[in-house]
Amino acid sequence: MKPKQSGILVCLVVAAMMFQYCSKSDTAAVAPTTPTLTQTVVTTVASPLLPGVPFNYSNAVFPAHVASVLPAVDNTPATNPITDNGATLGRVLFYDKNLSKSNTVSCASCHNPELSFSDSAVKSVGFAGGRTDRHSMPILNVRFYRSGKMFWDERANTLEEQVLQPIQNTTEMGMTLAELQEKLPALSYYPALFEKAFGTKQVTADRISRALSQFVRSIVTCQSKYDQVKQGTATFTTDERDGETLFLTAGPNGGGTCAGCHAPPMFLTSNPTGPFALNDPLDLGINNQRRFKSSSLRNIANTAPYFHNGSIASLQNMLAGNIPAHSVGPQDRQKLLAFLLTLTDNVTIKEEKFSNPFK
Repeated sequence: MKPKQSGILVCLVVAAMMFQYCSKSDTAAVAPTTPTLTQTVVTTVASPLLPGVPFNYSNAVFPAHVASVLPAVDNTPATNPITDNGATLGRVLFYDKNLSKSNTVSCASCHNPELSFSDSAVKSVGFAGGRTDRHSMPILNVRFYRSGKMFWDERANTLEEQVLQPIQNTTEMGMTLAELQEKLPALSYYPALFEKAFGTKQVTADRISRALSQFVRSIVTCQSKYDQVKQGTATFTTDERDGETLFLTAGPNGGGTCAGCHAPPMFLTSNPTGPFALNDPLDLGINNQRRFKSSSLRNIANTAPYFHNGSIASLQNMLAGNIPAHSVGPQDRQKLLAFLLTLTDNVTIKEEKFSNPFK
């Protein structure tokens, strides 16, 4: 065989071998695999849009009438103070649908900022289409709930305990903490966020809990007409003024005052003066006593329907209905309603630092 022909033959053999090798490699690369815990599938999403300098969460300035009550009712533990980087991480976690098993549900799905961090549905939709057992509770101003107990039935002793439970709930988000700790590091934006918040890139359930709690505690509404009146920059109408007087002194149907369970200026208390009872044979609430945790009345005009079962569709229905310690006489309803509307703060809930960073 001539040298030139030998060279051509060698080239053909080498080319054939390379083609065979590449074909095997390509086949191996696309072969279907069964996902394992360490191969948890995540949604491909753009990184959250965050400012170069984090928003101020740790040193928020509250008006005097709010700041004066905070030390006595603040449930922030010494082990988890609000930090700018911690709350920033919490904001991302709060809006990230990757915290659910199907990558379709986030904390904000049931606590929508456009609805004052509540849900207009009577019962919220979970990751697989199921419905929650109770109506979504608004999460505004929870920092001012002194006992720190969370959920309608107060089954969680702290906010840090509460924020992890919807993630693990088999209807709501469907994850396990082990899966979550494997899943989040696979998302490019989390290692740096965890490092800024906690000093290292390690993702743990405890850090997720702490960051989410910091963000939720930072959501405090104090820019309503009520707040302006208390700061001397606005005045109540006659109905609003009379409604405040009724709220503080008269009490519905001759019972305890509204303020006994919804103490100003944040309009909630973890030590109500009397038990709240709602006739619901299907749900007995706290310790089976037919009573439930009361949320802040701030922004109540934006958070219908009301109560743990979403059974009351409007404020008008609440004031006129046969609800223990809530219905009022016809002559007082318009005044009390006018006052409750002054508690709406549409400024805070639209602030960028509380908004969805994935938009």
